[in-house]
Amino acid sequence: MTIERVLAALAACLFIGACAAPTTYVPAGAPAATDAPQVKAGDYWEYAVRDGWTGLPRGIYRYEVSRADADAVIVELTNDGRPLDTLVYAPGWNGRELPLTNTQRFRYEPAYPAYAYPLAPGKHWNRVLRSTDVATGRSFNTHVAATVLGWERIRVPAGEFDALKIQRSVFAGNMEGNHTQEEITETDWYVPSVRRAVRTSANSEHFDTSRGGGDGGEYPLRVRGDYLISELVGYSR
Repeated sequence: MTIERVLAALAACLFIGACAAPTTYVPAGAPAATDAPQVKAGDYWEYAVRDGWTGLPRGIYRYEVSRADADAVIVELTNDGRPLDTLVYAPGWNGRELPLTNTQRFRYEPAYPAYAYPLAPGKHWNRVLRSTDVATGRSFNTHVAATVLGWERIRVPAGEFDALKIQRSVFAGNMEGNHTQEEITETDWYVPSVRRAVRTSANSEHFDTSRGGGDGGEYPLRVRGDYLISELVGYSR
């Protein structure tokens, strides 16, 4: 099997995952559609993060809004109290400058389409955006295919919630030498009353064409990135 066929098969699997069958559960009083959340300076959300492969804890990550206006939402990220990063979003949690799952930090134009408002069960969106590595200035075309799978009742350390389950398949476009682009699966359980996801999971993989893997070394080596699961433990009301 050629590398092109391997990559095509993987891409198809990721796309099918993004278009999985919607759920049928609808909570009482659920809105027909959900608009972008309104946040303000001082709002925060804390998550317990664990490794999805091993189950080992990665600590508590806190996202605190330091500035929010009509143009941008600036978030300070800490890990167990230690400053980690400053993240820049458009209103509604669509990233303008922040790391892409298991890759480098990018500046996105237009904003990274994590959400397409109003959110409603069954909604799909496909976007192509320009992702520019802030360290090197190199730009890539990133493809995002997303689906709102529907409502799901979910329990996390912060409580039990009715959440909109959103799944995204992402093709980063960041081919580098012998490494193919990162191919990413992201899932959010977004709760309108919390104004953010209460659970997220994200993982990725790429192929290294310089190294053999699979049967007799015929195929390029599949390289898995981190698989992280985050669950809400506390937030500002």
